[in-house]
Amino acid sequence: MAIVTSLCVDTAGTPASVYPQLLDVGAQERRRVYWQCTVVFFATSVRCNPSVTHLFYTNDEAPACWEGTDYRAFLLAMGVQIRPLAFEEFCPPPAFGTEFRNAFYKLEVLRELARPEAEAGSLLLDSDCVWTRPVPALLELLRQPDTLLLLDAEPDTGPDTKVHGLSRRDIGHLYRQLDPTYPVAVPRHYGGELLGGSRQRLAEVAAELQAFWAMVLRDYPTAAPRFASGRSLFDGDEYLTSYVYNRLARPGTDASPFIRRIWTSYRKTDVRATDIQLPIWHLPNEKNQGLPILCRRVLDPHSTFWQTPPTELAAYLGRFLGVPRPLWHPQRLLILARKLPRLLVVLRRLLSPPPRLTLSPG
Repeated sequence: MAIVTSLCVDTAGTPASVYPQLLDVGAQERRRVYWQCTVVFFATSVRCNPSVTHLFYTNDEAPACWEGTDYRAFLLAMGVQIRPLAFEEFCPPPAFGTEFRNAFYKLEVLRELARPEAEAGSLLLDSDCVWTRPVPALLELLRQPDTLLLLDAEPDTGPDTKVHGLSRRDIGHLYRQLDPTYPVAVPRHYGGELLGGSRQRLAEVAAELQAFWAMVLRDYPTAAPRFASGRSLFDGDEYLTSYVYNRLARPGTDASPFIRRIWTSYRKTDVRATDIQLPIWHLPNEKNQGLPILCRRVLDPHSTFWQTPPTELAAYLGRFLGVPRPLWHPQRLLILARKLPRLLVVLRRLLSPPPRLTLSPG
């Protein structure tokens, strides 16, 4: 049984990704942000799941050292296996879109987890997830040969509810343009932050994805298929993976009892009191908020993080990550203070008068 995450960086010769949640962060700082997420992810998992294999796939070959700490060495010391993996087969063509290009790297990882020599069961998660408590029932579920664990990212939306300008019925229209025999008119939109199951079920998904990928590149050699809203099929990996998940002969198992995508920004918050009971939090806003600050505690072997019993870990993590209260903890105020210099720069730009136009004589 393996718990897995990945980290993909832009490399020479491949188009750069657009990172919507890190638009004001430079490439090297962004790289550090993802390494910090990875450290916290594995530290929380090791605390909650000490008996399983931990795998880290990355195409990042550069040294990962900041403030005197070698992040690779730290992961290895925790027992994490680091596996280099190129971003080749599932790297979208340059004209197909730039948003979340690095998210397609997870498809490379899925292919590895589906190989005959891989672990009998695996759980692949985004690195901005954290484990809050041991959950034996989840590990036992993943050991079952028929398990395929999927997360419905929009469980409360109706067929015609627009999300990012697209409804589930709109998505179904494009799927049927790609394949007139597509069996689902209103498909579910599954999140990309989680995919788990037995090696056999992951192999089913990997084979379907490879076939679908090849078909799209064959039939659309110069431009990606687009929805009616103008969004590309390649604006994130979720449109491709949802195409496959919705047409599988054997359905997946609902992962919502174990994980939720939780928004904790100061502008958008959907934190629920019940989130404190979930064993896994996916926290997209915390990549450059609470997770970097929490990473410092993780890197300190004498910190309270390592002294807190796993059964009390959720309350400790929540003080940094905004669950169940997104702001009013001292650690969260530290995060706001950390952002203050950047906010002042933005405010100064907004308040500065526009430059005067000067006309040259004559």
